[in-house]
Amino acid sequence: MSFARTVKEELVTVPVELDEQLAEFSAFLNLNTEFHIESKHKMLDFKTNNPTVARRFLQLVRTLYQAETSLITQKQIKLKQRQTVIIRIQSKVEDIVNEHGMFDSPIENQELITQSSESKRAYLRAAFLSSGSVNHPKTAEYHLEMFSKNSDQIVFIQQLMNSFDLNAKITTRRQGFIVYLKDAEHISDFLQVVGAQNSVFQFEDIRIKRDFNNSINRVMNCEIANEKKVFVAATEQLKYIETIEKFVPEHHIDEKMKMVMNLRKDNPESSLLDLTIAYELAYGESISKSGLNHRLVKIKQLIFGASTPTFAH
Repeated sequence: MSFARTVKEELVTVPVELDEQLAEFSAFLNLNTEFHIESKHKMLDFKTNNPTVARRFLQLVRTLYQAETSLITQKQIKLKQRQTVIIRIQSKVEDIVNEHGMFDSPIENQELITQSSESKRAYLRAAFLSSGSVNHPKTAEYHLEMFSKNSDQIVFIQQLMNSFDLNAKITTRRQGFIVYLKDAEHISDFLQVVGAQNSVFQFEDIRIKRDFNNSINRVMNCEIANEKKVFVAATEQLKYIETIEKFVPEHHIDEKMKMVMNLRKDNPESSLLDLTIAYELAYGESISKSGLNHRLVKIKQLIFGASTPTFAH
């Protein structure tokens, strides 16, 4: 089961009071329900691919309006043989349409229904159940979104989300719009807002493990890169020392240079910092990293007789 489906399975079990039921129903009505007339009979069709979401909507219809309903299923070949479930409302349609201002002022009615914090949470919960999805926290990027063909509707959802400081954004998607979150903490906060507590724990557990593993990998990659730099620099210096000992007369090499050359030969894999420690132990005097690096650079200059860039360390 996908993480999004797990979240929805949990959300349909959240208990709701009357005002929250109205807010949920309003979201379902405005996001996933179509009005049509068939043989002079007015009908409302709620469509979803998730049977548990259909059951939630049906419970709301029966509790709030005691309306007559019928169940229709349609097989969707393009969606891996999944079925579209249609809950058709066949009575009290005009009452529902008028009460929620479906054709006159749906946003104004939704604003009235979502005055309290609890009703805002309920509306967002049903909006996610209707048209929402969220990536599994193990995937490459964090992402939660909800879709609507109506720009006013998506702006309204964004406003509700941002009343909880979620910093939701809007963009176009195919023949509509999406409101989305990309930040992991905001996604976790959204799940908590809509009442998916168990999903929050699962999300956070996976996120913490993933972020910890990513941090470990970054540290290890950095250490490997530094070790490679040390190895390359030391190998190059040892080659220069070998060349100097073969072709440069000893009286052309001052004592400080000889000390550094011997130090590098005795410590072929040491970093610049480790060499400064070894220098103090070997010669009884301290030397800074820049001072030691300067002498290592002069080793190369003995061969090429020119100013050269510093070695990696």
